[in-house]
Amino acid sequence: MKRNQCKINGRIRHLILHRVQGQIRLRLHLAQALLLLCLFIVGLAPALSNAQAAKESSAQVTAIRAGHMVDVEAGEALADQIILIENGLITAVGTDLQIPAGATVIDLSDSYVLPGLIDAHTHLAMTEMPGADIDDHGTYYYTTLLEPTAFRAIQGVAQARTLLESGFTWVRDVGNNALYADVALRRGIEGGWIPGPNMIASGIIIAPFGGQFQMQPEKPGLGNPEYIYADTEDEIRLAVRKNIHYGATVIKLVTDNQPYIYSIEDIAAAVDEAGDVGIRVAAHASSDEGIRRATLGGVASIEHGTRPTDETLRLMKEHGTVLVGTDFPATRNGEARHAALVDRIRRAYDIGTPMAFGSDVEYYREGWTRGELTLEFLDSYTDAGLPNAYILKMFTMFAADLLGVNSGRLKAGVAADIVAVDENPLDDINAIRAVHFVMKDGVVYKRDGRFEWSTPRVMNNPRRKPQRR
Repeated sequence: MKRNQCKINGRIRHLILHRVQGQIRLRLHLAQALLLLCLFIVGLAPALSNAQAAKESSAQVTAIRAGHMVDVEAGEALADQIILIENGLITAVGTDLQIPAGATVIDLSDSYVLPGLIDAHTHLAMTEMPGADIDDHGTYYYTTLLEPTAFRAIQGVAQARTLLESGFTWVRDVGNNALYADVALRRGIEGGWIPGPNMIASGIIIAPFGGQFQMQPEKPGLGNPEYIYADTEDEIRLAVRKNIHYGATVIKLVTDNQPYIYSIEDIAAAVDEAGDVGIRVAAHASSDEGIRRATLGGVASIEHGTRPTDETLRLMKEHGTVLVGTDFPATRNGEARHAALVDRIRRAYDIGTPMAFGSDVEYYREGWTRGELTLEFLDSYTDAGLPNAYILKMFTMFAADLLGVNSGRLKAGVAADIVAVDENPLDDINAIRAVHFVMKDGVVYKRDGRFEWSTPRVMNNPRRKPQRR
């Protein structure tokens, strides 16, 4: 009996041992298989990663087939061009370029393709129109009194969209925007919250006491917040710093709207303070003496420049000071003032004074968008007899150079700010009044004449002020 029991126990132990050994072998086989699988995956990963990267890379490339591409520098339209775009920049331009597999192709083979337009003098958050509360006839002084910053910023959102829709991919906004509504717009566009052109924004205009208004002694503060009054060099430097702190990317001075005007030294102080952080200064100047002082003070541009002598225009040429003439059409200025304006345009062109386009549109006209009103300024340049190629440079490369932005040309390394029209603007500059395609920084905003924008899934909160490197 004991012997039989021992045999049974031995068999049980043998069976258990056999099963355990089998499980161990199975686990070893599984471990080996898992190890081989891991090695296989590790070995395959670079290939998979490279394939995925190649797929993503080709997907990010956009190719435009341009029937004619306008070379604004050369002043000629080149036939059958391909423009390659990646990460918001033009990477190559030519006739025989290979389009990468998987690239997005935009067919503009029946169009004239040119750089995005630029307005170097806007006021997006200022819209003069008859008021809802009093019959103010649309003066901008009453606008500043009646409309709060928040409402003017909302108006600016609409104005920014219409400018982008009309083909403007950059603007320089130079004040009269209440309490930094222009900076809020710039940040909103840059952050992807709203559609609009890229912006350079001045914040609050710096001016001698009174700014562009006539104050009365019982209410001397009514010019705020449209202006920072600064009447000494120290006050001017402080005003520049305040604007930069609150997000200005250009500084705007009013030099001569009062009987007392800024001196050369006053203007030079603003230029020096702003230049310390790489920011340029634009000077509102209408009188010949105001233009002369601002030019000698080192500003980047003269805004309006209404009454310069030929000697002062030559001085501007010598210093490389750009005239942003804000050359209103006759429909706004009247025939007499328009004739004087056309004469100044012709004199500046003949002398060779640098010029860039800026509108100064801050008014409302029923049935017109802000973009359409801005393009009406073409009439002033055609009335003055300027060549179409030169006008187009004013609206693109000359304005881009003044703003200091990487735009205004169609060539490798430049931002993909691109518009398209049906006719050749070198033959008829009015062709740019009918932009049917708009791309800004490589993103399409208008196609086949229809504006397109949807709320992006990725946004950001841009910095207010520049960061010193």
